[in-house]
Amino acid sequence: MILIKKKWTIFPPWNKTKGVMSKFESMEKAFNLEGEIISKSPQSEIFSQEIDGKRYFIKRYFCSKGLGSWLGFSRLRVEAKNQQRFLKMGIAAAPVVAYGEEYFLMKTIKGILVTEGVEAVTDLVTISNNEPEKSCDKTWRERVIRNLACVLRILHQNDFCHNDLHWRNVLIQQRTEESEPKIYLIDCPSGKRLFWPFLYYRKLKDLASLDKVASSYLTRTQRLKFYLQYRQIKKLTTKDKRMIKGIFARKESRLKRKLKRSL
Repeated sequence: MILIKKKWTIFPPWNKTKGVMSKFESMEKAFNLEGEIISKSPQSEIFSQEIDGKRYFIKRYFCSKGLGSWLGFSRLRVEAKNQQRFLKMGIAAAPVVAYGEEYFLMKTIKGILVTEGVEAVTDLVTISNNEPEKSCDKTWRERVIRNLACVLRILHQNDFCHNDLHWRNVLIQQRTEESEPKIYLIDCPSGKRLFWPFLYYRKLKDLASLDKVASSYLTRTQRLKFYLQYRQIKKLTTKDKRMIKGIFARKESRLKRKLKRSL
């Protein structure tokens, strides 16, 4: 159809890398690549490719849903921009190698996002389930709490909320036992900049999403330490106590909705 258009961009320095260009020279070629599926949803799937000793992750969107996809704000486009936005904020994120969409008028039909793999990273859920000795290591735990609190503070100070900040979307990179754990954020197609009062309630959502799993692995004291470091305070104020109540209320509301859907 004449009204269907395509947009494909390979960002520098990868646009000058022979191996990458041979795999991702066009959107059609990238979209038709095959690999073992790592993750799948009704809208997309993720698999990887190894090129010249480096791993690249391909997120292939089969379709787009919602009003945003008609207004030029498809999940694919937002996710690509957010990954780049994290890097501008000074937050570690997988570099965007290539991005493209096929669209009708302003409606995204399908698309693809390629990111460069990050070495020696594991998500928080996997670490908690498979490496309990790390969670019990006071030094490691306090470093992660401090670094994650710093990352979340930077996001919120920039009026940005992740909107899906679960432990599975928080990656930890630690090359050696002595090195500082580095926080990476992934999977952010719903993140956006907001203004008051929406910003406040989305902040609560980010905090509640993290605390949902944290309550199973961390003590109240450790979770409070995270909040104090996030707020950069030593003592809770009336405003903070109100915010913490809001976090718990958000968690309870989510659990009730989940229970209703399961009935």
